[in-house]
Amino acid sequence: VCKKWNQILSDNSLWRHVDLTEYRLDLKAIWKLVRYHLSPSLLTLKIQCYAYADSNSKGRALVSKALLRELSTRCPNLRLLHLNECKMNSIPFKYLPPSTTCLDMVCSRWKSRWMKDKQMHLPNLQQLSLVLSGQMNDFDIGDIATFAKHLTELEVLNLILLKIDDSAVQYIALHLKKLQKLRFVHCHSITDRAVISIAEGLPALNMLDISYCPRITMRGLKSLFVCKLSVLIVGREYSLSEKKKQILKTGFPENFVLIA
Repeated sequence: VCKKWNQILSDNSLWRHVDLTEYRLDLKAIWKLVRYHLSPSLLTLKIQCYAYADSNSKGRALVSKALLRELSTRCPNLRLLHLNECKMNSIPFKYLPPSTTCLDMVCSRWKSRWMKDKQMHLPNLQQLSLVLSGQMNDFDIGDIATFAKHLTELEVLNLILLKIDDSAVQYIALHLKKLQKLRFVHCHSITDRAVISIAEGLPALNMLDISYCPRITMRGLKSLFVCKLSVLIVGREYSLSEKKKQILKTGFPENFVLIA
């Protein structure tokens, strides 16, 4: 590497957005990166782990309590933390950097009741995304709903490929009044009741994605006419008929966008 590039690499102020999802580094390499390059300038960090890797990768965990503590200390301005395929079973929720405003957990695993009573740890969380995360049970869903209740600044919630039921959606609609964007994708248990609770309980909502939720019918979709939605996404295995699409379009404001 030439001297100029080496100087650029050594300028930690340039390490603002770090995406490691294309690289399978071991914990030692991650520690070196954190200690030599990450600083208060860091705003986003994306990490690829090994939750579903082969047996040869079992010892190469990329996340530890000590690493998260170091991140919290060195990077007090970290906003987005994206953890992909990370085993968090032995790491309590409280070790996540408290400055986080956007938390993405994709195909990750954690201990049962991981979020229980941790609702005050990330007080400024604005976006929460959980995608096919762990073997979640009813208690975990309840903890997420309770956790979300206290996130008064939460504006974006993405729950994808999870066993969410109507009661959890109703709880969310009851408490997350600032929510602007909501995604329930491949959540096969939610019904029209959940959609009606969204329509009645989330006045600030402008984008709703309820793709591949097969139990939602036109009755539930029509209940959304009272909302001020700008975008509605209803992806399905079988597309809505043109007649149904037209019914939905005429029920919303003129600039409404339907993706179905």
